[in-house]
Amino acid sequence: MSQLASLAPIASALSDPARLRLYAQLVLAGESGFDTADLNGGTGRLLARLAQAGLVELTAEGSRAVAREQVFADALRPDQDAADDADAEAAKLFKDGRITEMPVRPARRQALLEYLTRRAFEPGVSYGEPEVNIALRQYWDDTSALRRYLVDARLLTRSADGRSYRVAAALGEGLPG
Repeated sequence: MSQLASLAPIASALSDPARLRLYAQLVLAGESGFDTADLNGGTGRLLARLAQAGLVELTAEGSRAVAREQVFADALRPDQDAADDADAEAAKLFKDGRITEMPVRPARRQALLEYLTRRAFEPGVSYGEPEVNIALRQYWDDTSALRRYLVDARLLTRSADGRSYRVAAALGEGLPG
């Protein structure tokens, strides 16, 4: 699963302003959280949706709700179980889901870019430049350079008019999930 796919349930749960406010209140409440008995029925539904996305932890008896702030870092952290040797090396270049340095050695840079392509993009999906920038910005601030590296490495292909990008066909077929 790509990083975007693992972040989608979180973004979806927080897309509703009422759920976002409730989550913010839970974060500000800290480790003590809220007593769910104090919540009305409508808020209970909002809380259930946040819990479904992993943003909130409910006690076994359901009497308290506490925000899980770590869910964001967990979603951005590479899946070490699925990583092979090259991916494990590329994963070392990340800290808290962000690239810490851009490798100078071509082989190491290629491994990082392949790893990043698997994390950020789904094969067969066409992305506009703004979408590519959003996907890349979570990993590296210089999105134009990173986008150029991906195109130059033939991991992303750019349409003739330069408006859309796709995972390169050969790479998309060979990318493990």
